[in-house]
Amino acid sequence: MPKISFLVPVYNVEKYIDQCITSILNQTFRDFELILVDDGSPDNCPSICDKYAERDARVKVIHKRNAGVSEARNSGIEVATGEWAYFVDSDDWIEADAAATLYNDAIQTGADCVMSDCVTRYNDGRILRRNQFSKVFYTEDPEEIKGIQKNMLCHKFNPYYSSNCDNGYAAPWGKFVKMSIIKENDIRFDPYAKGVFDDGVYSLYLLDHVKKFYYNGRHTYDYRVVDSSLTHAFKKNALDIARRNCELVAKFINETGKDDSFWQAEYCRRVSFFASYLSKYFYNPENPMKSGEVKKEILKVLNGDLFRPAFQNAESKNLPYKHAFVLFCGKHRLIWGLKLYSTLKLKFKRNGCMKW
Repeated sequence: MPKISFLVPVYNVEKYIDQCITSILNQTFRDFELILVDDGSPDNCPSICDKYAERDARVKVIHKRNAGVSEARNSGIEVATGEWAYFVDSDDWIEADAAATLYNDAIQTGADCVMSDCVTRYNDGRILRRNQFSKVFYTEDPEEIKGIQKNMLCHKFNPYYSSNCDNGYAAPWGKFVKMSIIKENDIRFDPYAKGVFDDGVYSLYLLDHVKKFYYNGRHTYDYRVVDSSLTHAFKKNALDIARRNCELVAKFINETGKDDSFWQAEYCRRVSFFASYLSKYFYNPENPMKSGEVKKEILKVLNGDLFRPAFQNAESKNLPYKHAFVLFCGKHRLIWGLKLYSTLKLKFKRNGCMKW
């Protein structure tokens, strides 16, 4: 039985897959298996994966029809035999000592989940170090672990909040975790979310079974932003995807009996989520709707059962200023303010402001 199972879903990343795979195979820690899940990739990734499997016995390849990243990760979990699980996205890579650092930290602290940092690397050469928490810490306190869970939904609920990081908390690649927690509790990625916050829902359930948590403050992961502009492909089903991931979070809160603070965190997440959709969907240049139709659609969404309670109950103190502005405008149905936010976001993104 290998100590670590690296799980890598692979789809349409021919340009990046070699760097990802070699970063894992060149680890200073050698006792691992690498599971590459070819999710019906239409490029040369399937043959590239097979070539690595021929060269190195630690590499296993699963070929399957395309069904999305959630199903790909789940397929990897099913065949994994390692004591520890570590997910890596196929367009990213890890530092040479990542496995050694994470494994040694887990053994030395007794933690069943170790979290580390990443560096975000943009195609235009920009580099941003992400500190997930403000300090290194170990905890067995159930309330602190709940705080980390709520942090997946709203960053201000983080028990060790770091203004240096505004994403990545929910990502599976940030957590080195005992495989037994995943398998014995049947924790999987839910394809119902269609790839949007399915990793966050996974992390919520995962942390519900974590008893000992350690954050090491080390940079082990390199996260590649393939397109750092604000050009988002317009998706007609965007609102359906939003509904689906919100339903899954609501299901988690209800079935695990979480208190009202989790709902407050979720309401804040929905406001932030709505803010992102202003540019990704409503005011996306590819949106075929006319301005009057966009306004009508926004009002329909704000008055619907998904976002109405969020804008009624979210507290601005738990949101960054930009999203507090969206909360105020949405609550008072100030459509001009929402359009202004989307316009400014596009402008700042084009000028290289990474905080947007």
